[in-house]
Amino acid sequence: MDYMTQTPEVSASHINSNFLRKLDEGHVKQAEEESSAFIREKLRQEAAVREIIVPEGISEEDLDRDEHTDQPKKIIDKEPDSVATFVQFQGTGRRTWFRGKRYAIYFGKVESQRFTKSKFELMTYHSDIRKILSDNSVKDMADQEDKKFAELIEAIVALNPAQQSGGPFQSGTFKQAMQAMLNRELPVGKMLMTKSQYLNALDLPATTVGDEIAKRHFDEGIESSQKLWGIPVVTTIKASIYNPKRAWIFAPQAPNNFLGNFYLLQDATLYIKQEADIIEFWSYEALGLGIGNRQSIQ
Repeated sequence: MDYMTQTPEVSASHINSNFLRKLDEGHVKQAEEESSAFIREKLRQEAAVREIIVPEGISEEDLDRDEHTDQPKKIIDKEPDSVATFVQFQGTGRRTWFRGKRYAIYFGKVESQRFTKSKFELMTYHSDIRKILSDNSVKDMADQEDKKFAELIEAIVALNPAQQSGGPFQSGTFKQAMQAMLNRELPVGKMLMTKSQYLNALDLPATTVGDEIAKRHFDEGIESSQKLWGIPVVTTIKASIYNPKRAWIFAPQAPNNFLGNFYLLQDATLYIKQEADIIEFWSYEALGLGIGNRQSIQ
């Protein structure tokens, strides 16, 4: 029996014609919504921080008023004796420390560059226009999220250097780090490291990881298992953002929220502005990130 198949070129052509038709007919909002959904999925894949602390939406009804400014914030109750911080995604990323039974997460905006293109030029593209839009904006926005998160965890680690551990990439080093977390009565959730650091797991001997795992790494590569000693590992190629000589262990976010909060006041959104044949577009988001316990990072 013959089956009808749809090639990627045909699919992209159909998507592109629908996109341009919506703009011609004045349905800009619909084109924005469809493209925003695509960009949000790509951003989720690009930003490592979103795998460590899963973002959740927050509405204006859930916001708290700041007593001194119009800056939106969310006050979070936390465990006694823990120390919290937030990082603001605006300007230089103001950082403040709080002590007490609650802490505040402030919100800021991340915005991509603004791009301009003629619709007649867009007609010549045979690949998905949405991918073109996301490639131009998502990577920069994801990098901004990861840069702020990297700055935040480095600052928190620097606050308790005596409790941090170091050494070669071997079981003993990670055992010591995980024991440090457990001694603080915090469970181990996930690890974060660059992909180049993660490849050091290839050198772990079979006597440490077991013959079966060593054989799988040899046959299928290290990417076949995104875990080390049973702990999920988040990896990233962003060695310019995350120190490639380090690895971090985090307490789990759920179910008891040992780690912190990542709120989206507005998820990544594509904005389109059209004048005649000239189309201007950019993406932006409003978010806030807070670590509720500085002891939750090793």
